[in-house]
Parts: sequence; structure tokens; C-alpha cells
Amino acid sequence: MLGVVDTIRRHASAYLSRFGDRILPSHRRTIADIIGCGTAAMGGMVVACDDCKRFRTVYHSCRNRACPACHGKESVRWLAARAGELLPVT
Repeated sequence: MLGVVDTIRRHASAYLSRFGDRILPSHRRTIADIIGCGTAAMGGMVVACDDCKRFRTVYHSCRNRACPACHGKESVRWLAARAGELLPVT
């Protein structure tokens, strides 16, 4: 199943080439952050397992507030809290 990040990674270049001249710089940055999240583009570190002594590279997240991988759970919690504030009307 494709997620939001997969969709952005797949279609961002076509989207930017078509609408790039009309996109705010902050939105361009968000797209770049989401594409790079959890990849070498964000940098990383090498960690070692204390038990097996194997090394593994762990890449940093983008920490962008619009990134579903970084802030998806916080967004769900925030929306649930706001739902409790809604007026009981039809």
C-alpha cells in the first residue's frame, strides 16, 4: 500500500516541474524534507549492537511538522483532542 511519503517521492519532480514557479519556498522545503526523511540526505550515524557487535547506519528524520513519518502520531492526537471540542450539532 502506498503512503503519503511514497506518493510524494514518486510524483514530486513532475509536480514541481509543472507548478514549481507558483509554490511557496516553505512548501518546497517541506517537499524536500519529506522526500529526504530517514535517508542519507538527512545525515545519520553508525551505531553498534552491544550483543552481536554489528554496525548499522541509522538515518535522521526531517522533523518537519508536515511530515507524516515524523509527526503523524502527534497529528492524530491533536485531531482527537479537537474533536472533543466540537459542538454537538448536525
